[in-house]
Amino acid sequence: MIGSAFLYLTNEQRKQLIEKVFTLLETSGVKLDPHPEFFKILARAGIKADESSGMVCFPKETLRDLISEAPKSFKLGARHPDHELPLPCLDGAFYSRSCTGAHGWIDPDDDIYRKVTLADLQGWVELINQLNEISFLPFLFPDDAPVKTADVHALATVLKATAKHVWVQPYSVASVEHLIALGTAAAGGQKRVVANPVISMIACSLTPRAFKHMDIEIMLQAARVGLPIHACSLPGAGGTAPATMAGTVLLAVAEIIAMVAMIQAVRPGSPVVACPIIFSTDMRTGRSLQSSVEAMRGASMAVQVIRGEFNLPTHNYGSGSDSPVVDEQAASERAMLTTLMAVSGSDILGGAGQLEVATAVSPLQLIVDNEILGMVRNLVAPFQLNEEEFGWEALVGTPPGQHFMTSEHTFRHCREGFMPVNFSRLTRDGWERSGSDGLMERVRQAYRKLKQKENSQGAPPEVATEIDSLVQAADRTLL
Repeated sequence: MIGSAFLYLTNEQRKQLIEKVFTLLETSGVKLDPHPEFFKILARAGIKADESSGMVCFPKETLRDLISEAPKSFKLGARHPDHELPLPCLDGAFYSRSCTGAHGWIDPDDDIYRKVTLADLQGWVELINQLNEISFLPFLFPDDAPVKTADVHALATVLKATAKHVWVQPYSVASVEHLIALGTAAAGGQKRVVANPVISMIACSLTPRAFKHMDIEIMLQAARVGLPIHACSLPGAGGTAPATMAGTVLLAVAEIIAMVAMIQAVRPGSPVVACPIIFSTDMRTGRSLQSSVEAMRGASMAVQVIRGEFNLPTHNYGSGSDSPVVDEQAASERAMLTTLMAVSGSDILGGAGQLEVATAVSPLQLIVDNEILGMVRNLVAPFQLNEEEFGWEALVGTPPGQHFMTSEHTFRHCREGFMPVNFSRLTRDGWERSGSDGLMERVRQAYRKLKQKENSQGAPPEVATEIDSLVQAADRTLL
């Protein structure tokens, strides 16, 4: 991967920032919601945990020791082995995922905005199953599910419809155990989920430097089961973080490193993915932005710092837009964001299909993003230098002034370039003969064809039945 060649910070600057991170966590620390069991675990690990005040501080050496326990490589499992995701990515590039948690749906047939339904989510998953560049998926927020178990119903819908890995964001403390139970059932039981974690969990800080009871429970329960945890910090420069991007990145790295240490205190060797998801604040409106130039720079810097200093897998937005609709702004912002995060070395590029700062999704945008991700994957692919790649035999064997169109070397490699599906490479005459359609009309036609295909990734009947019974149990308990 070429990410190591693109750096915002020198090694000295990175060390300077990391020293500030360790000093901040040792002297100022973080604050946790009351959780007696968790405080005892932290204290046994050598972390200074004051239950009466909720403050937790991390001695530097203890912090370094705990971070070193986190594995540098592991896998995100899947119900089908073809969809398992070793981290780091074996080809040196990246994985990608779709949007998480969005509640808005832009209908692909009439472009009308409305709330997401469980039926929409089902169709969304079946569409993702057919998009090869979307490696795994979270669930959207279904408006027609019971509020207290919306995440349970959403996860069940996804697990029954796909064989890909699923990223899980709980909505309440009470639902955490039910979500883990669903993931365990999809994997085939407790023993199998450890070896093949078909779900991974999201734990988030409450920026700045605070942690809610729900996220403490996520870290505790997921680590004990052995599920990978995505440690997310979501600071907004000028809002929940310093206005300067270096200060925002410092805060994000500190919160993530604190989570890594706390997770290792629960269970040494627990797999953790670092997620510094950076926002900026529009000072004219107070709105949080994910695709501003400042947010992009901050996300890139944070990924480079964490990879360079701790060698942990990283995960960030690699697609998305602040625009509320599929338009030229959305196309421009996501093309910049995808390319920047790919060359920055992020292991996972999140957010495919999302608009309006990840609060809405569009199936049409998802199809476009799938193609953009394919192009960027080819853009950052490493070069192999050997006689075949040099085309040495063809070079020396072709007389000056001649061409390579009919050479054996060209024949061997003619199918290797990226082949677009919806992006046009026709001449004007060819484009006019094909109907003169623009990109979005071609994408709309592609969506209609994909929608007609039967889903081939549904869960086996016995797994679907167990998932349904677990959802019913969650409804009885939580409603």
